[in-house]
Amino acid sequence: MFLYEHEGKEIFSQFGVPIPPNGVAYSVEEAAEIARKIGYPVVIKPQILGGRRGKAGAIRFADNDDELRKHVNELFNLELHGEKIQRILVEKKVNIAHEYYLSFLLDFYEKKPIVMFSTEGGIEIEEVARTKPEAVVKMYIDPDMGMTSFLAIRILNKLGIKGKEVRKFVPIFMNLWRAFRERDLLLAEINPLVKTAEGEIIAVDARVMVDDNSEFRQSWIREIKEKRRGKESLEYEAKEKGISFVVLEGDIGVIGNGAGLTMATVDLVKEFGGEPADFLDIGGGAGPERVFAAINTLLRLGHLKVILMNIFGGITRCDLVAKGIIEALQKLDLKIPLVVRLTGTNEEEGRKILENARIKAYTDMIEAVKKAVELAERGE
Repeated sequence: MFLYEHEGKEIFSQFGVPIPPNGVAYSVEEAAEIARKIGYPVVIKPQILGGRRGKAGAIRFADNDDELRKHVNELFNLELHGEKIQRILVEKKVNIAHEYYLSFLLDFYEKKPIVMFSTEGGIEIEEVARTKPEAVVKMYIDPDMGMTSFLAIRILNKLGIKGKEVRKFVPIFMNLWRAFRERDLLLAEINPLVKTAEGEIIAVDARVMVDDNSEFRQSWIREIKEKRRGKESLEYEAKEKGISFVVLEGDIGVIGNGAGLTMATVDLVKEFGGEPADFLDIGGGAGPERVFAAINTLLRLGHLKVILMNIFGGITRCDLVAKGIIEALQKLDLKIPLVVRLTGTNEEEGRKILENARIKAYTDMIEAVKKAVELAERGE
């Protein structure tokens, strides 16, 4: 799970990585109050899970209330990379003298953490590695030893940072490493890590990804999901109802029973030119209540063109699935097409229930997927 910038910076701050004074606003008035508290000039950053905000012209600066209100109003009415902006980070502007890049990430193939550092911050690290490879140092970290100050000094010296300057950077390396290790992060990236005109080293951005599988020991992950006003809160609510749900980027809602079948359905949607909006597994033995909850969860995404249900009844009874579908039709005012593939236990009973509601139940998975993709393309 990726964190918003302000969530990542909160973790950085907890571990002693310096960040500028800031606050998160959900309205223009909140933004103005934060700016007055921390003092102008400020940077205004929409909080989305994707990157490339600067290239999209969404990072703004304000020297007074009038400028701030204008920018914040515009940003709250902006959709960035398909995501509606709901929160804005208002942060004290710093006087940047130089930009660096620092990250820790996990290499799954080598099963080791990696530290990367560059004297060319503010640019995508892949681009730096391609155009100026001499400006990037990448080293594996021994999992038993962890990050050491000796390794940090070695990296800094390799890029020409020596003497008193080293003492400013080493604590950043060590504190970011502690956050990475103790919070079960898969990525902890600062780009840029800046040196200010006053000589301070500050993290002015944060890109952080956490391992969801560590939620059982990282209670803060659950707390973030509960607090969020968006996709992750939906995923958390679904989990509480016994539904495995992951939000993707497409417009075809996918519901299946069993992780393998659901994943195969997602793959087939892609294979036939569609874009799945999610992975939603109602699990084995699902009854009408869980089917209703699944459809209701999908509708809350708000941008679907069609819902595709792929049910293979084993311990899951097709007639109970059909009853859940009918309940959803009656209570949720479903305005988008629903394509259902239904085979297995009590298949005939389930099919009759749906036919009485004028819903065709497909038996062939390929045929059902193709129909869903066709309806999405037509926007019906």
